[in-house]
Amino acid sequence: MKISKKLMMGSLLTGAVALGMYSLNMPTDVSAMGSKPEVEAGAMTQTGDSYEATFYVAGMGGHFAKAVATIDPGAAQPIKVTSLTKVDIGDRDSHPTHDARIDNLDRDTMFWSTYKIDEDAGGVHVGKTDLKTGEVIQDVVVDVPALATNTKSMYCASGQSKDHFIPFTMTSKAYIDVFNKSDLKRVQRVFLEGTEGDIGAPYKFYHGNTNNAMDKLLVIANITDKDHGDYTGKVALVELDLDEFVKGNVKVLNRNIIAGTPKTVTFRAYYSPDDSMIAASGGDVMFLIDAKTLEVIDRESLSGLDHNHDAIFTPDGKYIVATSRWKDIIDIDACEDPNAPKSTEYTMDGVLKLYDVEKQTFIGTHTSTCLSCHNEVGLEEHAVLCGLDGNFK
Repeated sequence: MKISKKLMMGSLLTGAVALGMYSLNMPTDVSAMGSKPEVEAGAMTQTGDSYEATFYVAGMGGHFAKAVATIDPGAAQPIKVTSLTKVDIGDRDSHPTHDARIDNLDRDTMFWSTYKIDEDAGGVHVGKTDLKTGEVIQDVVVDVPALATNTKSMYCASGQSKDHFIPFTMTSKAYIDVFNKSDLKRVQRVFLEGTEGDIGAPYKFYHGNTNNAMDKLLVIANITDKDHGDYTGKVALVELDLDEFVKGNVKVLNRNIIAGTPKTVTFRAYYSPDDSMIAASGGDVMFLIDAKTLEVIDRESLSGLDHNHDAIFTPDGKYIVATSRWKDIIDIDACEDPNAPKSTEYTMDGVLKLYDVEKQTFIGTHTSTCLSCHNEVGLEEHAVLCGLDGNFK
């Protein structure tokens, strides 16, 4: 098992807050990030691989950033955004979201869930959007069970089956809901405590996803010193039988515990197109995991300016597009410690960056998808992103 030890200054897409829609006719502004000496920015040999994609980045402002991008792994800035607009689902009070989940069988439909309780509506929102028009097709309000305490953070990650949308909560106790894709009726609500899928340790936050074959549901949980307590750097991975899960049954197929650093906290994850690997965001690290053994292939460290929240493979599995919350320093000359700026010395940005699976390293510079838009409209506040999904051409 290879564990990467070099720090790199990467970043992930930060969800945008409410702002006006606009388009770019040129690449967005970027900040430089470091890289391993053996793969310096711009020094990679051009492989001929290039990609076009439209990414949907979840934001706390009640919308998704819609970033039309080109990816050239041989360029100094591998990901360039050529058009940046937004897809609204509500406002920052009612619909802050971390969850973008495009239907595997209908790439024009995106399901989503919200991160906070809408006090006025009396619950949490789950909905779906028509990506052709940007319009919300359906929006339902979901109750919060009494067993779920620590409800500051609600839905974040999600999976899907052919007929179901499956969002996970970050509550304690955490739970996983199953909704019909057709009408968003909830058909299951599952707590893993007391089942064979029980993590078997105190934890904070559930996340997960389904594989592309849609026969496995991956559950990721950060192991803590007590329920909803401090992180230990250990992460529980449990794969469940998806066909059984949507019926309300918990059947474990595989499980393992992996380790990051004492500051590691996992969030969203994706399987590779052939289901052989898993890319899992870990805050201060990004994990590349063998999907058969659930063992770590690479644990890639990030800098103190960078916090990884999602990671999705290109269609050929050669690269990973990651989202990060990036501390964009306001005045580098006035910053006491540029590697660890104070809260008053930076504005949070959301960025995309590219990871080379074969070389097991991030490459090039990252690309802003949040502050580039905020700055355009004069919105001077943090942009907080989390998850993404995308359609590749």
